[in-house]
This record gives sequence, C-alpha cells and structure tokens, in this order.
Amino acid sequence: MQAQLRRHRPHSSYPAKVLRLNKLVLDIDNYILRNDGKSFPVTPVECRLLEMFMQNPDRVLTKREIYKQVWNHENFDDNNLSVFISKLRSILEPSEDSLHYLHSIRGIGYRFSGDGQ
Repeated sequence: MQAQLRRHRPHSSYPAKVLRLNKLVLDIDNYILRNDGKSFPVTPVECRLLEMFMQNPDRVLTKREIYKQVWNHENFDDNNLSVFISKLRSILEPSEDSLHYLHSIRGIGYRFSGDGQ
C-alpha cells in the first residue's frame, strides 16, 4: 500500500532514505555515497551492499549471508562478490593512507568497520 502511495505522490513529498555512519552517508533513493564530503555514484548492487554493511557495522558477514541478502540467492558466486567488494574499496579507500572500512575475513566473509579502523 505504501508503494502505491509513493507512486501517486510527488517525489519531493516524502523524505529520501539515507543511512549515516560516521563520515559515510548513503543516499539509498538516489544511489549516492558521500564519504568525507565527496560524492560518488553507486550502482543498485553496490548500494544494497553498502546498506547491508552500514546496518551491520563491525559484524562479520559470511559470503553466503551477503549473497543471500544482496542478490537473493542461496548459492553465491565468490568471483562476483569479490568484484563488487573491490569496487567498493576503490570508492571507500582510494589510497593507502585512507581509512580502511572493508576487511576480508579469510575463508568466511567480510567485516565493515564503521569508523574506518
């Protein structure tokens, strides 16, 4: 019912869905990530990944959990996930001096550090 109401209301009449975690701001409706004042466009899949990570900071998420939540599949493609994680790292951690948000947990999955530690 809410989806029907949103379709019939002018776009500006309802607030954008935004997640904030320290210096990161994810505008889910417009597929934009703001990191330390800079804006980066993200794809729908990257946006779903970021949303999931930002809602679960400092928690280890298995590859299977991630794939199920983001792609809605039980069986995951490790290569596919690695490509998207690499893309997110290039946005979140553009240089060696950058804060490190995404941590690989070997053989298990990933942990998203909300404070970039």
